[in-house]
Amino acid sequence: AAWQRLHQPSAAAKALLRTLVVPVAIAAITAWAAPRQFPLLVQALLSVCIVTAFGPLMYRVVYQSLADTSTLVLLIVSVGVHFAMTGLGLLFFGAEGFRNPTFWDQRFQLGAVNLNGQAIIICTASLALIVLLWLFFERTLFGKALRATAINRLGARLMGISTHTAGSLTLAMAALIGALSGLLIGPTTTIFYDSGFLIGLKGFVAAVIGGLASYPAAAIGALFVGIVEAFSSFWASAFKEVIVFTLILPILLWRSLASGHSDDDH
Repeated sequence: AAWQRLHQPSAAAKALLRTLVVPVAIAAITAWAAPRQFPLLVQALLSVCIVTAFGPLMYRVVYQSLADTSTLVLLIVSVGVHFAMTGLGLLFFGAEGFRNPTFWDQRFQLGAVNLNGQAIIICTASLALIVLLWLFFERTLFGKALRATAINRLGARLMGISTHTAGSLTLAMAALIGALSGLLIGPTTTIFYDSGFLIGLKGFVAAVIGGLASYPAAAIGALFVGIVEAFSSFWASAFKEVIVFTLILPILLWRSLASGHSDDDH
């Protein structure tokens, strides 16, 4: 952008370097470390770092120039990005599924319930993420800047908030949470190149049930979706996905009737 406006190749080169230096460096470190079979925690840390580093890069390449467009345009572009990433996942990882080793394979008996160490890690990490996200958005300046940008980009820009930095930070956080979630659920189920889409849709159903604004409510919604899916697997396994996604219809209807108006009317 600086090259186009000011015809300064050096400025464009510096901008390109700032954009690529972190992803390329982490990718190089990962490529060097991959054949050396480091401990599981080191491999997990490298996996989280490489995915997180490509979050801001994705924002810079895809979303930054479209940040001021309508939500519909962003949704259409996101669908295109999803199909592109799915194709790249098929190219790099193949159609076979993978399971990473468990981080803690200890088993516990709690009455009639059998618990394993991986499930405890997942629950602990989920609670920690809920608390950290709440503290970030409620107590930190960066979190409040992200909230302001999400509510009104123009107003946030007028108040001196860099909306581009907010977008990069948002994609970095999303990539971090996605990478961490993939590592945590990897030992419990087989992960394919396109598994994230279905998991993300179920997470969206849980978030809608929780109101899209409350972390504890979203967690309760996720537990409800999981329970419904588990019972559906026994009662009507061929329709368990349909049953789960049908849950969103009465919730949306109730919220539409309860709201009474739309913000677009003002």
